[in-house]
Amino acid sequence: MLPICALIAFIITFLTTRWVIHVAKERKIVGKDVNKPNKPEFPALGGIAIVAGFVAVTFVLLIQDPNYERIISSILLSSLLIAFLGLMDDFLNLRQSIRAFTPIFAAVPLAVFSVGHSAISIPFLGVVNLGIFYYVIVIPAALTISSNAFNMLEGLNGLGTGMGIIMSASLAYIGLTRSGNIFVAGEMALILLASLLAFLYYNKYPAKVFIGNIGTYFVGSVIGSIGIAGYMYTALAVLYLPYVAEFILKARTRFKGVSFGKVNEDGTLYWNGMPNSLTHVVMKMGRFKEYQVVAILWIIEGIFAILAIYLQTTVIVI
Repeated sequence: MLPICALIAFIITFLTTRWVIHVAKERKIVGKDVNKPNKPEFPALGGIAIVAGFVAVTFVLLIQDPNYERIISSILLSSLLIAFLGLMDDFLNLRQSIRAFTPIFAAVPLAVFSVGHSAISIPFLGVVNLGIFYYVIVIPAALTISSNAFNMLEGLNGLGTGMGIIMSASLAYIGLTRSGNIFVAGEMALILLASLLAFLYYNKYPAKVFIGNIGTYFVGSVIGSIGIAGYMYTALAVLYLPYVAEFILKARTRFKGVSFGKVNEDGTLYWNGMPNSLTHVVMKMGRFKEYQVVAILWIIEGIFAILAIYLQTTVIVI
């Protein structure tokens, strides 16, 4: 049944992306691809298709596994609340303070689901019971960081989508090798993976559609929610290490920095100032075209994904 669910998520996302491209073009909901010499415009809000594919099949899981209604509902509700935040940001260009703190309220469903489980495993330290601080600090902080951080490292064709594929594949592998709530979290990670793979067809270089803030916030929140509800904090922390570096680089600019590059005549990207993003760090390593910069960052995330799986499955005992 699970492979069929993943296939359905893929098909729904694939077809919905085509629809979004058509409608966005028709209604002039577009954005400029500044990493191309002629700065072409492409449809935005492609993340709606990822939301559609994931939500539709998650409801199937909800019917199939009623015993796990709480974990499925909490992940779904928290992610949809943050997706709404992303949609508002796409149209209203919200202030940084609103984008930074609104996800705290979206963490309530996850906190309610986690009541009775306030202990987490920390590598080499063992199990630590955080009590009330787990619900009011750890869960809101983890969801806020995961959704906002994922939104920071974006701006190149296929970058965020590919990073999400690697991260969701890692969580799916970890979850599907366990049982109970962690297995269900793994199922939801697999559904997200299928949706992202379908969207990558249109979002990879040269992109036909942009993921939009609704997409980056949603994907980041689903990954964070799965890690929280599935008690995969170690994997989540390791997967987000590149985003920690991105946060530091963006903080140096008071979060006004961009991930875009400047374009040479041969199509390679460069950045001649202080790096505002990991993308700029890669650009300074050599003369790379956009898809090569993206591939390097995917490889880096892939290395952290392997480390995340190792630590979560061999060092951590849940």
